[in-house]
Amino acid sequence: ITVPAPTHTNRQAVLNNDKIAEKVAEWVDKHGYRQAGITIKMLSKELGINRTYLSNFINEMYGTNFNGWINELRVKEAKKKMCESPELSLSEVADFVGFADSAHFSKQFKQNEGVSPSVWRKNKTRDKEK
Repeated sequence: ITVPAPTHTNRQAVLNNDKIAEKVAEWVDKHGYRQAGITIKMLSKELGINRTYLSNFINEMYGTNFNGWINELRVKEAKKKMCESPELSLSEVADFVGFADSAHFSKQFKQNEGVSPSVWRKNKTRDKEK
C-alpha cells in the first residue's frame, strides 16, 4: 500500500491548524471565555481567524460546537472557583465565569456535571470533611 505524500494544501491545513491551536490556547490561558456574551464571530475577529475555520477547528478539536466548548470551559472554571472561594454565592460564581445569569449557569453546569452547582458544591464540601 502506498500512502500519497502530503500535498501543499495538506501541509498548509496542518500549519493553519497549528496556528489556530496556538491562538486558541493563548486565549483560553488568558480566560477569554469569561467574557460575558462572547460569540464565535467576536472570537474569530479577536484572533484574526476566519469564522468558519475557527468553528471547524473547535468542532474537530473539542468534539462540540462553539457554545458547548465555551460552556465546558466556564463550568470547569466555576468548579475551580467554588473550591477556591467557597464563600462566593453561586450567582457570583456564574457572573465571574461569564454566564449571563444563574439559571443558565445551573442548566449548563447540570448538563456538564450531571448535578446542579449547589449539589456539586455540597458533595465537594462533604468529601473534604471526610
